[in-house]
Amino acid sequence: MSGVARHAPAAALRRRGGRVALAAAAALAVAIALAAPGFASPANLSNLLVQNAALLAAALGQSLVVLAGGLDISAGSVVSLTTVVLSLDAPAWVTLPVAAAMWILVGVVNGLGVAWARVHPIIMTLSSMTILQGVALALRPSPGGAVPPALVDIANLEIAGLPLPLFWGVGLVAITAYVLYATRFGLHLYAVGAAPANARFAGVPTASVLVAAYVASALGAGIAGLHVTGRIGSGDALVGQSFSVDAITAVALGGTLLSGGAGSVGGTVAGVAILALVANGMNFLGVPVFYQYVLKGGLLIAAVCLFRRSEPGL
Repeated sequence: MSGVARHAPAAALRRRGGRVALAAAAALAVAIALAAPGFASPANLSNLLVQNAALLAAALGQSLVVLAGGLDISAGSVVSLTTVVLSLDAPAWVTLPVAAAMWILVGVVNGLGVAWARVHPIIMTLSSMTILQGVALALRPSPGGAVPPALVDIANLEIAGLPLPLFWGVGLVAITAYVLYATRFGLHLYAVGAAPANARFAGVPTASVLVAAYVASALGAGIAGLHVTGRIGSGDALVGQSFSVDAITAVALGGTLLSGGAGSVGGTVAGVAILALVANGMNFLGVPVFYQYVLKGGLLIAAVCLFRRSEPGL
């Protein structure tokens, strides 16, 4: 019972961060709809979902790593290399398993580097990012190649007038929520992120938890890569460059502490929504694209300042 009481403040912090982000996303949507009437059109909302489904997948995976006290900067390069592998001159039954094996390998290497070799998460995943980017550019120096037609069809498929990414996006959110809130692994993620030494003392296999979290992040980035590949219909070694920062920003905007141990799935979804609304709204208002980068950086700093660890272990 004492353990439950001790972690009650952390649960409250998770709820608070997620609620703030959801409220901010709702207020932003209303403001943009009032300023740009075309924003609320069914066509634009559908386009908004399709465009940001990949970011949602990457951010959900990133959130698991951040909750465990880590960080994955290599996610963007996983997206890029996925498009490159799938555009190689080989049948889909070869390229798809190779891409999936790459995701798992990247996650395991990142996890072992952080948990076993004690390399700082930023240094470990920055190194992975650089290696993956180099491989992607070596295989596909310039955009091109052909991808499996099924990926293109799936990326543009609609069911009952709704884009397919809406359905698999909801599925990913549900799976992530189940893992975090209804499994022992989810409890271990929070414990490792909040107080790794205490978690280790309590018998939590911290190294295994970290490796699994990094594998989940790579899988999320891989799913994002599949969707991006279907949308662009070719391989591009640079297409994923923005995903790492955007995913981390979305997680932070959702109230997840970048120091680990507190955060929510709903908050991450709200963080993705905020970034999507900002980009789409600024396009509607005719704001130059480079100001979007300035605003994203400012939002990340603001989120880190707003959601900070207020007590040891939280």
